[in-house]
Amino acid sequence: MRLLVPALVAALVPASTSAQTAHDVAQAEIKSLLERVRAPMYTGSGATLPGKTATYSVSGTRCSTRLEVSYPSHQIDATAHPARTEATDFAWNRVQSTRLSNGDQYVVVMAPDLPARGRFLYAGSAAVTLKAAIDRLVRLCGGTTQAVAIAPPAPPPPPPAPVQPAIRIEAVPGKGYAATVGTFPVAQLSSVSDRIAVLAKQRCGRLSARMGRYKYFTSTDAQGRAALTQYRQSFSCYDPATDPYERAPADWKPSAQDQADLNAFADRYMGLLDRSDYVAGMPMMEPILEIEKDEWLSVPNMLTQHAGRPGRWSLQTLGWVNNPEGASHPGRYAFVKVTATYPKIAAYCGTLVIYRQRPGSYLITQQNLSVIPESWITSGRTTRAEALKTCAQ
Repeated sequence: MRLLVPALVAALVPASTSAQTAHDVAQAEIKSLLERVRAPMYTGSGATLPGKTATYSVSGTRCSTRLEVSYPSHQIDATAHPARTEATDFAWNRVQSTRLSNGDQYVVVMAPDLPARGRFLYAGSAAVTLKAAIDRLVRLCGGTTQAVAIAPPAPPPPPPAPVQPAIRIEAVPGKGYAATVGTFPVAQLSSVSDRIAVLAKQRCGRLSARMGRYKYFTSTDAQGRAALTQYRQSFSCYDPATDPYERAPADWKPSAQDQADLNAFADRYMGLLDRSDYVAGMPMMEPILEIEKDEWLSVPNMLTQHAGRPGRWSLQTLGWVNNPEGASHPGRYAFVKVTATYPKIAAYCGTLVIYRQRPGSYLITQQNLSVIPESWITSGRTTRAEALKTCAQ
């Protein structure tokens, strides 16, 4: 059913109530038009944020309207934003002008108590109809709708690119090379790995680069952000014509037995890690990692020192990949997410990358586990938000 226009309302009700009814009709139309749309959200550079929109909620009487905008949780570049709601109050008698903007999909309302460039209201294809309803209410309340030439708000400048940490390449006699990096924020892990891969390819020249031992320790940087330190990535150069590792068929998929074997292997390994059993645990690591006792014991030692034990962990297979780009060698790999809960530990999480060398036989080829004690938060060494961000990577 369509709403009655003000002229028809005035003909049907007493004159003493016609102005009130006209206000209500305009308020209802504004509410209906705004609450049916989902407003776009934008990145820092002004591009549309994929898959994220805001919703409007409108309430008001006579010459006052409250607009509440609900934004979902989202991430812009490396910054996570929690869900939030913001409110704007419109006093229609104080409006100085209204206009259409941004491809005629927004109505811009100018008033002394609104942002300097006006309040932009997204209405999409209904923007012309929304402006007409707003203009009607503004005139009823004594405001003005005279158009003024005001440029749309410029998008904020993109944040400066983060400073990339230095990478040092050194020769390791009889083994190849090692790339080492100092302390850097967790958010730069992907870019650091990509840069090392490029440097390794350059160093190997006409041969291929095989990435090997891969380790780091969790810490915090000078700004209190979750960071990685003592990062080390080994690599060697090999001739693909004599590579002993066979590529997995591109269409290979794990069977139910493969998944069961993987689950049992990962659970057994986590149990050995929990008990500090390096004698049984270290042989479950791929030899190319050249794992050392003190490295393997770093996670158990953190738990022994800070957790107070016991705890529990859960494992989730994120997926299987055949011959993944950047792996030490071709083959069948599984990615397993680790989430653990221990007393006095703020965050214990990470991933295991597991290589299936043959049916029923598996090896850990990467272990990326972070342990952040509660005491680091209470002492001010880091914040709970940064601790939780470590597990969100």
